This record gives sequence, C-alpha cells and structure tokens, in this order.
Amino acid sequence: MASCSHPPSSGTTSGNGGSGGSGSTCSGSPGSLGCPCNGTTCDQGLSCANTGNNGENECVSTGSGTGGTTGSGGTTGGGGTVATGGSTGNGGSSTSGSGGTVATGGSTGSGGSPSTGGSTGSGGSSPGNNLITNGDFSQGETNWHVENGTASVNGSQYCASSLNSGALFGWQNMTTPLVLSGSASYTLSYQASGQNNAALHIKVAHAVDPFTPDDYDPMMNNGQLVNDQIGTSLQTFTHTFTPMNGDDSNAGVAFFVESGQNICLANVSLVAN
Repeated sequence: MASCSHPPSSGTTSGNGGSGGSGSTCSGSPGSLGCPCNGTTCDQGLSCANTGNNGENECVSTGSGTGGTTGSGGTTGGGGTVATGGSTGNGGSSTSGSGGTVATGGSTGSGGSPSTGGSTGSGGSSPGNNLITNGDFSQGETNWHVENGTASVNGSQYCASSLNSGALFGWQNMTTPLVLSGSASYTLSYQASGQNNAALHIKVAHAVDPFTPDDYDPMMNNGQLVNDQIGTSLQTFTHTFTPMNGDDSNAGVAFFVESGQNICLANVSLVAN
C-alpha cells in the first residue's frame, strides 16, 4: 500500500497507510477516487464518505450499481399420486328371515250378566210421532187456549193462574187439522198437577162447526162421569180409544176442569197404536 502524501501539519507526523486488505488503494491525489477527501470535497462526480478505512473520509463514486442477479424460480413440484378406488364390498346375505310364531286366539269370554231394566220414570217429552203439535209447549201457546180463565206457558208447562166455572184447556191445530181414522186405535197421554182436589175430564171431539158426536169421551162409554184426579206434583195419565163415530177430518182435545185451582198441563201426546 502506498501512502498519500499530505503536507505535514505542524507537530504532526504523517501516518502510514493501513495494512494490506484493510485500507483503500489511492492511486491519485487527495480528492480523487479512493483517496482521502480534499477537506470535505472530492473531484467532480465523486462524493466524500466515511468508508470505515482508518477512520478517514474517502472519495467514492455514487454511480448506480448494477442490479443483483435475478434468481430463478424453484422447481415445480410434481402432483401427488392418484389414489385408486377401494375394493367393491360384497352385498349382505340374501337369506330370508323366518316368519314369527303365529299367535293363538285368546279364550272366548263369557257373556255378561243381563242387565235389569231401570225404574220407570215419569212421563217424558212427547214421542216423535205425536199428533198433538206443540204438545210440549216449546212453541208457547201455539194451538192452545183457555176458556173461562187465564193461563200462560211456564217452562214446559201450560198453567192456569185463574179458573172460573166451566173452565177448560183446549187444543186444535189451526194450520194442519188433526185427522183420525175410525178403524185405528189411539193413545192419549198427558201430565197434570193442581191444588184443592183438582180433577179433569178428557174429551176428543170434532173441533169445528158442524160439531159431530164425540170421538172419545170416557163418560159416554159407561154413562158415568170419569175424571182424572190430580195431585200437587205432575202425574201421567193415559187413555186408549178408537173413534166412536168413524173418521174425523178435524179433531180437537179438551180438558174440562171439574174442580181445583192452579192446574198445569205438560207433555200432551196422541199417537196411533
């Protein structure tokens, strides 16, 4: 290594160049490439920089360096091995199962004990083939009237609030006349209650003018007055008859009050036997 000569400073001995490999090679004067800076400047095109050699600033070139070598791409990896499908499984056994054991029928049960009939109740509502329309008073006073007294429907009963001598409850179908056959048998049934030894006399007869002889009148059958004696609670009364004078094209029913007060009727029916 050659040392660069500088005018010696007062009292200072010029130093030797650094040992080989650690210092820079200076082939020119201060300010030239690779030589110490001339103060803080260098020749045109060079720059003064600390290069780390002996702690001195040197003139270096600031030209653009060439780019590094472009690295080549890595090797493309090969695809994995395609897996082969598994072995086809065998189907299950085709053996048919055996049928279940046939169940035997249970023992035949014995018949239950015959039930005894319940106690006979009081007369219910009128039967479905009742010829007395509104015999249950569900339509109020339709087809009904009272003579010599006043009455009104209370629930399913037709009750008189006052009665005078000769009073009666009368029924006649004003829309479709009641026709009776002289060759048929009929049953008249009703319920009634009253006070003061109440009694009713029943009659079935032609209801319009000209009034023909009665179809049914218990008194006419034996020449004596036959009455139904009525208690203070509803009782059922039944009369069976055949029209005494043949066919009747417009029949009605009358309940004559023979005695008593506060008389009520309920569930009046007339059916062919």
